[in-house]
Amino acid sequence: MTYKLILRSLCLCLAMFLLALAPTLWAQAGNGILRGTVTDPSGAVIPNATVSITTPDGHTIATATSDSSGAYQTKGLPAGTYIVLAGAQGFAQSSSKAVVLASGQSKQFDIALQIEVEKQQVVVNEDTPTVSVDPTSNANSLVIKGKDLDALSDDPDELQNELSALAGPGAGPNGGQIYIDGFTAGQLPPKSAIREIRINQNPFSAEYDKLGYGRIEILTKPGTDKLHGQFFIQGDPSQLNTGNPFSKNIPDYYSYQYNGTVNGPISKNASFFVSAEHRIIQDDAIVSAFRLAGEVNGDFANGIFTNPADYGTVGFNDALVAPRTRTNISPRIDLAIGAKNTLSVRYQYYDNGEQNQGVGQFSLRDQAYKQDSTEHTVQISDTQIISDKVINETRFQFLRDFSSETPSTLTPQVQVSGLETFGGNSDQIIKDHSLHYELQNLTEIALKTHSINVGGRLRFARDANTANSSFNGLFTFGGNRCSAGETGCVSSSPAQAYGSTIQGLGTGQSWAQIHAAGGGPSQLNLVYGNPSTKVGLTDVGLFYQDDWRARQNLTLSYGVRWESQTSISDKNDWAPRFSFAWGVGKGGKQPKTVIRGGYGFFYDRFAISNLLQERRLNANANSPQAEAVIQNPTCYSATGITQNDLTSCSQAGSSSSKTAVYQIAPNLHAPVTQQAAIGVERQLSKTSTISLTYLNSLGNHQFITRNANAPQVLGYDPAAPNIYQYYSEAVFKQNQLIANFNARISPSLSLFGFYTASWANSDSGGINSNPSNSADLKLDYGRASFDVRNQMFLVGSWSTRWGLRFSPFVVVASGKPFNVTLPEDQNGDSFFNDRPSFAKAGDTNTISTAYGNFNLTPAAGETPIPVNIGNGPTLFTFNLRASKSIPFGPKVAGGPAGGGGFGGGGGGGGRGGGGGGLGGGLGPGGLSGNRGGPGGPGGGRNGQQALNRKYNLTFNAQALNLFNDINLAPPTGTLGSPEFGKSNALAGQIFSSGSASRRIFVQAVFSF
Repeated sequence: MTYKLILRSLCLCLAMFLLALAPTLWAQAGNGILRGTVTDPSGAVIPNATVSITTPDGHTIATATSDSSGAYQTKGLPAGTYIVLAGAQGFAQSSSKAVVLASGQSKQFDIALQIEVEKQQVVVNEDTPTVSVDPTSNANSLVIKGKDLDALSDDPDELQNELSALAGPGAGPNGGQIYIDGFTAGQLPPKSAIREIRINQNPFSAEYDKLGYGRIEILTKPGTDKLHGQFFIQGDPSQLNTGNPFSKNIPDYYSYQYNGTVNGPISKNASFFVSAEHRIIQDDAIVSAFRLAGEVNGDFANGIFTNPADYGTVGFNDALVAPRTRTNISPRIDLAIGAKNTLSVRYQYYDNGEQNQGVGQFSLRDQAYKQDSTEHTVQISDTQIISDKVINETRFQFLRDFSSETPSTLTPQVQVSGLETFGGNSDQIIKDHSLHYELQNLTEIALKTHSINVGGRLRFARDANTANSSFNGLFTFGGNRCSAGETGCVSSSPAQAYGSTIQGLGTGQSWAQIHAAGGGPSQLNLVYGNPSTKVGLTDVGLFYQDDWRARQNLTLSYGVRWESQTSISDKNDWAPRFSFAWGVGKGGKQPKTVIRGGYGFFYDRFAISNLLQERRLNANANSPQAEAVIQNPTCYSATGITQNDLTSCSQAGSSSSKTAVYQIAPNLHAPVTQQAAIGVERQLSKTSTISLTYLNSLGNHQFITRNANAPQVLGYDPAAPNIYQYYSEAVFKQNQLIANFNARISPSLSLFGFYTASWANSDSGGINSNPSNSADLKLDYGRASFDVRNQMFLVGSWSTRWGLRFSPFVVVASGKPFNVTLPEDQNGDSFFNDRPSFAKAGDTNTISTAYGNFNLTPAAGETPIPVNIGNGPTLFTFNLRASKSIPFGPKVAGGPAGGGGFGGGGGGGGRGGGGGGLGGGLGPGGLSGNRGGPGGPGGGRNGQQALNRKYNLTFNAQALNLFNDINLAPPTGTLGSPEFGKSNALAGQIFSSGSASRRIFVQAVFSF
């Protein structure tokens, strides 16, 4: 299917669908009706119960009393969002979720009252964790909003780390996916602009292309019907923090963040929400490497090359300030166009400037580069109530990004394996201009026992890129390893090979003499040509989903998704999905146990960044760039190398001189993951649930980059170039066991946590990974690089007296695997990832390590040691956020919107701006309860939190890694490195930062 055919097919499908719906676009006049029956826990009717219909902000619209049959009815209700309150003598007062009523709609809403307990009232609302057969209410999902959202970090980097931890480990090498207001691209908005976060909800829905476990949905805030605002300043001075174990003397560092939001009405039918944020980050990059003594003491720089002591390795530590600035501005407008149509428009400006990036661990300070990027995002969402059974939403996103990268020096990059990397960064000068377009149309149809969702998504990306990456040249020193009995060969480590090269060139030796001493680079890579390239990529997806309530305690969900994209030969990817939820127990009662399962296909897409690389360095005669790969080159210069020097680099003594091209495999297939899940969910009490889920994931056609013309490959042609081929024949297999609990222990204390055990094997680490043998991927099949065997997570929220609130955040994870490799490229495929074999009797080149005894010169065809045989250190962090609120000023109507517990997978209110709007809510809700409608311009339960007083001052302090546990990155796996088996950096992500093991943020917030 060609590019044009994809576009025509999508346009035709959407046009036919809209035409089919056109006859239903009639206006429904008249007022709405809410009616239903009030019952007790046994199902018996309750007469004389009082029923009140209120707006989300507490204004009573209508009241009714149930008759002798328990029936009630209220008439004359305008379209909007309502809360249904009910009570009767001897029964606890109940408060419903948001109930959305369309114009002229008559809706049945039954009420079940609980028996009143003396001095205690339990109100089960949308924030309370419950088990349900609703497809979106899986107990291992999580909904975060209100005060529970306040408990998360305001620092965007830490917030993303926390969300990744909350989502848990996804299946496969690509992890989870973040959606922002339904879109798949763009920057994370400031936390102050986020209304709600949904995690792992409805994992087998055909609406989404990626795996549901690990999916994060972020919904931004609309405006409200009254003027509200919030301003805060947050700081992280180094004086509050601990040090870094890899550098005693580090430059002073800090971060400051300024944030403000203002929202309110524009008119009766429109509202606005504006957020602005600026961050100043003065972080440090920590170097922990090894260098030759002559580099450190200055002898080499002074022309002294005859001192033998200069060629020993010494530890080298350095710290460099790495400043960053970020600005994020995002206005949003919500407009109710009549009672049935809501339009939302959101713009986001994001500017990011970073200096001294690329430095750390083995990379020295001259690897630094400066990076700048500016991104403009426009999102438009239009939602219509077509009838009382049909809601349609159209979304459009436009994203424009400008980015640039500038190195600190243009000299060649030099990598001494396992010791140091210095010289100009191989990325060199990059200027990039990218455009992203995304169009979605989604329709929900509510029938008697069916909720049907159908829609499509079209995405187009264009990238105009100018880059001279590797134009400066890349020298790799991997050393030389001689086999037993090999004559005329001198074994050398990477440090010895580099030292012999420096000494030989400094004392006027020939390249024959340098090679005879075991010196010389192992490989030279040099790219030259036209730096400018332009590419485009289109993908399309259509889906159909039906959630069928087959019985009161049984829901069957089934659907299919079709996907296709340009630039690869695979054009038809069908992804069937199925799931069920069965409530165990007698019919007519809310089940306390739900058995839930599912199965589905999920595809990944070939990325535009890889297409750009293929177009830049392909085998065509008009390819804009070319790459030379010379093994054992007869040249070395730390100051500069060009295309004109290549002839002198491939003289007698070099073992191979080739060009290199990139290629998309002719039969490249989109990666597909088949995932099956089965689990049991149990309601322990009215406010707590537990669940246990087993996941089995099988990934086929996984991406990897191999050398299709490596010496091991059948049909190898030594005169032909290296063919770096994007290949899709890798696999992964993963089994996961996930146990989680969600408890609102009291109105002031809630806890959520999970434990995951994982076993994953693979022969690929992703599209940019390389096999050790391009002819046989199975040699690399073993423990996957993304396999974290055990992971535990706990988050809580505890409100105490005097306006104090404490929110702990605990993560424990077993170590990540790491690969043990040789420093040399022993099989000539130009990849430095060969592994040794286990030593046996008679082997001479052996080494004994904590991971086994290894043969450093395995014979051709000898089985290497298992991939990722090493295991990194266990990680633990205890984060704690404490807050103190001081309300002041005149009292205002409406009490605080309760923070609630960590809501279980809940129903409506979420696809658009969020339930509640001006004057009691303008936006329609989801017809089936599976999702919210467009929402109105804020207000009420999902808008700005109401305050007892007009003003509020809050002080927050957040400690990251409170107990100062030293969490280390995976150890170095290069044999022969002085750092082998040791870590030379902190773990990063949620466990630590680059500068310090423990950090403390302080914050002051003013809101009105």
